[in-house]
Amino acid sequence: MLSPVAPRAVRAAAALLLLCLCAAAPGPAAAATDPKAVLQAAEEGRRVDNSAQRLRMVLISKSGAERVREFELKVRRDGDVLRSYTRFLSPADVAGTQLVVVDQPDTRDEQLLFLPALHRTNRIAGKARSGSFMGSDFAFEDLEVSSTKDATHSLVSEDGVQWVIDTVPGPESSYGRLRTTVRRSDKLPVKVEFFDKKGAPLKILEVTEVMSQGATTFPKVSLMTHLQAGTRTRIEVLESRQNLPPAELPDELFTASWMERHP
Repeated sequence: MLSPVAPRAVRAAAALLLLCLCAAAPGPAAAATDPKAVLQAAEEGRRVDNSAQRLRMVLISKSGAERVREFELKVRRDGDVLRSYTRFLSPADVAGTQLVVVDQPDTRDEQLLFLPALHRTNRIAGKARSGSFMGSDFAFEDLEVSSTKDATHSLVSEDGVQWVIDTVPGPESSYGRLRTTVRRSDKLPVKVEFFDKKGAPLKILEVTEVMSQGATTFPKVSLMTHLQAGTRTRIEVLESRQNLPPAELPDELFTASWMERHP
């Protein structure tokens, strides 16, 4: 579920919490006084190669009314290149909507959105990246995990439980600052706070429930709260399969032509 909005590690924190892409295993020890090293350890601890999930997205209005959507997510890693394919399964008005994201290190991610009603694939670029993803509180740029050389990091606080790190992203970001809370025990980013260009709190992404399998921990439920709009979006993992054979994730799956042939 990615433009220089934030460094790769912070972007991965938001994107992988949103998409629940992978398990979180304890990463290598990071110097507590080096925020970049902490974020890199958090990213490495959540590394995933080949996986498939079925997820539920719950859109919660300001009044508390809920709309439920389900989608599948498939992820494949080839070296440093991460590819993801998302297909909405229900309800009927969004079923067949598909999104491909190809993350190339140190470059802007490619995002392709297929809309079945138009039977057309659109490239998400420019200001469109700050738009809402499928009516949720996530923006398209929140799905990106690319890095930027323009970002700067600072350690806000640390204790025996967690690190809190501020990141000022590159000038093309729609955000003025991000604050990431990383849990020490498993290097899991449990919260990402988003601030607008004026410095006002905008959104908060939190892991509200985790699952453990052996020595690994991964997000089961994540919640994005839009502080200014008063809305929320909850993402729940319903099914998860890891370490899939390459045959289940062919190259063509992550292309516009595949989406257009499978509306």
